[in-house]
Amino acid sequence: MTTATATTLDAEAVGRISDHFDEPDWLRAHRAAWWERAASTPPPTGDEEEWRRTDLAALPRDGELLMDAPELTVEVPGGLPDGLILTDVRTAVRRHPELVRRFLDPRQGQASHAHFWALAQAAWTGGLFCYVPRGVTVDGTLVARTVLTNATDTYLPISLIVADEGSSITLLEEVTSPDGAPAWFGGIVEIRAERGARVRYANLQQLGDGVWNVGAQRVVVGQDADVTTLNAEVGSKVTKVGLDVQMTGPGGTSKVLGILAAGDDQRIDINTVQDLAADHTTSDLLYLSALYDAAHASFYGVTNVRKGTRQTSSYQECRNLLLSPAAGAEPIPVLEIEANDILRCGHGATAGAIDPTQLFYAQTRGLDHDAAERMIVRGFFEQVVSKIEDETIRERVLAALAGRIGTTEDLAA
Repeated sequence: MTTATATTLDAEAVGRISDHFDEPDWLRAHRAAWWERAASTPPPTGDEEEWRRTDLAALPRDGELLMDAPELTVEVPGGLPDGLILTDVRTAVRRHPELVRRFLDPRQGQASHAHFWALAQAAWTGGLFCYVPRGVTVDGTLVARTVLTNATDTYLPISLIVADEGSSITLLEEVTSPDGAPAWFGGIVEIRAERGARVRYANLQQLGDGVWNVGAQRVVVGQDADVTTLNAEVGSKVTKVGLDVQMTGPGGTSKVLGILAAGDDQRIDINTVQDLAADHTTSDLLYLSALYDAAHASFYGVTNVRKGTRQTSSYQECRNLLLSPAAGAEPIPVLEIEANDILRCGHGATAGAIDPTQLFYAQTRGLDHDAAERMIVRGFFEQVVSKIEDETIRERVLAALAGRIGTTEDLAA
């Protein structure tokens, strides 16, 4: 296996980004420091447990770095509450530099994705900045959408979502791009829920069929905070994402939900870390995949219960539905328990085809084979869909999946 940084990315290119946007000195220093980290943190070799299922040799490194990011469109039902900031990160740097500087986290990313985390921090040219002030409750669902129009560019956006103490927000972030030539999308997301905050965040990925999606997401859950994240992976040729959930404050709760629907020769590879580092924390994970044609999904999840923590509860579950003899799945759960006083720590993982009896029964109800299969897959995904409290997110995710699983109207017909 061979790996390398994009040919268009080097220290000089990072400097040109700052020059192009006439960035302040603090941001230039931030980029330079992160470039040094990227340069000194080797890309994965393929020998690592987290990377042995995804070969980066064909990662499209020759694309031009997308300097002028596409427009970020936002939907805000009822208007923005006082103090709420929802804008592209470039605008946030100009208008709210003190906040952006405060929350651009200097900590390295998840160990398995450290190189790519550092690369995006150094070379981002767009993304999302969302800040919810202390005590503010945002009604309705905020939607932020990015549409990439060029199928060959390299784009490394960052999204930073901060819910201050006692605040509440529901946010859907969507990204789409056209089918066509290979491209590299290296987006990273950081979500910070301060004490007592409530965050519902969904990421809907509908990238083109030539895109390599190599990114990471970090969720930091503070004291008594409650965070639910959903990642719906529909597009791309290859998706390799690292999800890092850090339970840093006592009483924090997190739910990590995922839906994968892949076909043709798509490869989806997810690494997760649930790090329970505080007392009385709860972190549960549920990932479901439906795999068609020659698609393949891998899941490597680690639950780490830190030494000295008390009364923690955690579970990780990964279920895979194989809808073709050529489809494959490889779920690997890992538990690292360093504490004695725990309430629960477990895992479940399955991979298999639809039960023929279940399929036969559905067909006896008047459905043909394809319709019966779609109904069963919809029922399978309902395990996650039913946990999506927000109607807007639920509808958009189901609409994105409709090409694979149909709609309720299709079944009624």
